[in-house]
Amino acid sequence: MKKYTLIPALALAVGAISLSSIPVASASFGTGIGVSFPTSGSHSSEIVPSYAAFSFDKIVEELTVEEKHGRLVMELKVTNDGDSDYSIAHRDGQVYDFAILDKNGKTLYKWSDGMAFTQALTISTVAAHKIEVYKAELDRKAYRKIKDDGVLVTAWLVDTPYKITTRMPTKVGNSTPVTLHGGIIIGNGPWYDD
Repeated sequence: MKKYTLIPALALAVGAISLSSIPVASASFGTGIGVSFPTSGSHSSEIVPSYAAFSFDKIVEELTVEEKHGRLVMELKVTNDGDSDYSIAHRDGQVYDFAILDKNGKTLYKWSDGMAFTQALTISTVAAHKIEVYKAELDRKAYRKIKDDGVLVTAWLVDTPYKITTRMPTKVGNSTPVTLHGGIIIGNGPWYDD
């Protein structure tokens, strides 16, 4: 019987494709690829992390969600490949947020719920050619409560029009073939009518 496993290097190669030629606030249609790699491996199942990314102007936002030791770790990485700083004016002290949604789009968890932020206007900045990383983590108990119902994880920089969403980490058993699906953008035309 053949075993299947995920090849992380290919996932990184698909995720590392430069999207910096996409104009500000636009999206493009692309095509997806699917690859299966039969290999021998262990008989245990594993939790596969999830990843999503998008680009606008010279900014790249990446969302990684993974299960570590029974906890859920969410990371939003913002990279500024431009020659000038990327600054965002905020209505208060909150810079970012994460949410976990069920299959109907209902919010099961929101990182900022119950938190207090300064009510003063603030500005966050990602300096030119720098990276900022924002993280949130659910402990084992909180994660167990929503794990079976959670479907999507969304992250965003507050007071921007952009949100990035990926699926919850997926458990893959040894009898299920693992398929790596990646999107490659071809062209840079907008998906909407002006």
